Amino acid sequence: MKRLLGYAKPYFWFFVLAIMIVLVAAVIDLLPPQIVRKAIDGYVNNSSLSFEQRISGVSTMTFLLLGVVGLQFLLGYASTYLTSFLGNKIVYDVRSELYRKVLDLPMSFFDKNPSGRINTRIVNDTQNIQEFFSSVITSMVKDVFLLAGVIYFMLKISTKLFVNVSFVFPIIVVAMVLFRYFDLKVYKEVRTNLARVNAYLAEHISGISVIKLFLAEDYKSKEFDTVNKDLYKSLINQLYVFGIFRPFIDFIHYFALSTIIWFGSKYIMGGAIQFGELYAFVAYVDTFMRPLGDISEKYDIVQNTVASCEKIFTLMDEKPEPLGDPKDNGEILKGELAFENVWFSYDSEKWVLKDINISFRPGELTAVVGETGAGKTSLMNLVNGMYVPQKGEILIDGKNMFEYDLRKIRKQIAAVPQDVILFSGTILDNIRLFYQEYDEQQVVEALKKVYAYDIVQKLSEGIYTKIIERGSTLSAGERQLIALARAVLFDARILILDEATSNIDVDTESRIETAVRELSKDKTVIMIAHRLSTVKGADRIVVIHDGRVAEEGRHTDLLSRRGVYYKLYQIQFTS
Repeated sequence: MKRLLGYAKPYFWFFVLAIMIVLVAAVIDLLPPQIVRKAIDGYVNNSSLSFEQRISGVSTMTFLLLGVVGLQFLLGYASTYLTSFLGNKIVYDVRSELYRKVLDLPMSFFDKNPSGRINTRIVNDTQNIQEFFSSVITSMVKDVFLLAGVIYFMLKISTKLFVNVSFVFPIIVVAMVLFRYFDLKVYKEVRTNLARVNAYLAEHISGISVIKLFLAEDYKSKEFDTVNKDLYKSLINQLYVFGIFRPFIDFIHYFALSTIIWFGSKYIMGGAIQFGELYAFVAYVDTFMRPLGDISEKYDIVQNTVASCEKIFTLMDEKPEPLGDPKDNGEILKGELAFENVWFSYDSEKWVLKDINISFRPGELTAVVGETGAGKTSLMNLVNGMYVPQKGEILIDGKNMFEYDLRKIRKQIAAVPQDVILFSGTILDNIRLFYQEYDEQQVVEALKKVYAYDIVQKLSEGIYTKIIERGSTLSAGERQLIALARAVLFDARILILDEATSNIDVDTESRIETAVRELSKDKTVIMIAHRLSTVKGADRIVVIHDGRVAEEGRHTDLLSRRGVYYKLYQIQFTS
């Protein structure tokens, strides 16, 4: 909570103003019972005054009461507006910082945490913080002040009557302590199960095509029902806690009122108090119970906030990815790439790459091949610094990759994956990735260099064609060409194609192969391929087997050696 309150420091004087408003509002809330008491005892039941004096006094008290109610409305509006403004502003700051943190996390974090869980942190958990700042801090101050004021006036009206009803206070304290314990316990269950539901939905909605293709709707529906049922059960448990606590508080409330009426009636008949004072005392009991109920509800919000903050700050405290030397100019001059004694594992247990020694040079088209799981894609994941090898080093132009500023050199290392991800916007936006310094003509030239401009022109609005979620309205080949044009536009010195031609038609494959061949004349181009037919013309082929470099050479040389490459070739072309 101390850490969370740190986000309120820039708005300290706003909070001071809000607290001053609610304190004044608390004082105003204490006045109506006193005004009604004065009207009853001072005028209605005061036989020493004339009828006209009574009517005049009651009229004065009525207008005073109306004025107080009007002031309550104005102060309530000002308090609600100010605290809501503060809550939304602070949540904006927290949410922005949290998203920036997510952008700085290493890829290994996303391997272990589903996107649905991350969405829950950024959207749902931060929203709980908004409720805390907008409806808890100032309200708790007001409620505590109001309780103190109520006790003061109750003692002032009748000490005896206060003593008669004071037995309810320890009962309420015990009830709130028990509520606090059970509420925190069940709320953590709710948040955990809500995150599971969000993660499940994010994963399966993105894979809906596979579910439909294999007629898995019934199975997945039952599977979701299991996850959803866990959330339902935790919500029911939370309902039990509230279902017992609130009626119990109401019972104590009415029991206290009954006690007051019984003793108060005795005191009126004995002349110890007047009827107006009994009314005011009963009204203050109602006023006393209202902030108590409010505090219990606010405490629930506090528990929500604590549980959410625990998850938010856990995410914020994740170690950011290493980004090298921020003082480096971050410029790749040649694009020479070398792996020296590189060992890599995703989980620090099973080695995916073992003692890799290999180099890639500009002007040479290099293909990397191997069976599924051999380590081809892992090799390329290390090139742009998304993962860090446990042993060895990766050199770019003879310099360790992590001595560069990775943020700068990543724009110069382009990757065209098998499944290209596009963002909402236009084709123009996706090629220049929203960098406005690249104009439309530069984007057109990039498309022409990869032989894709005529394809894009055939679309409904050309380069201004709208892209919906992940570019699902475009073919795989069109998405590949857009990604390749992006690499050309950013003038990447190192270009990686990861199975870029595995799921596209012959025409698009031909366009990509021609473009890649021309790009490889002055850039370092690496093709990861499973189909050996696509790498026959490569200047050099590197064969990865069981995480090691097994062979390298040209297509005909590797076939003549009758090694791993020859066996892969035999499997693909003789089966």
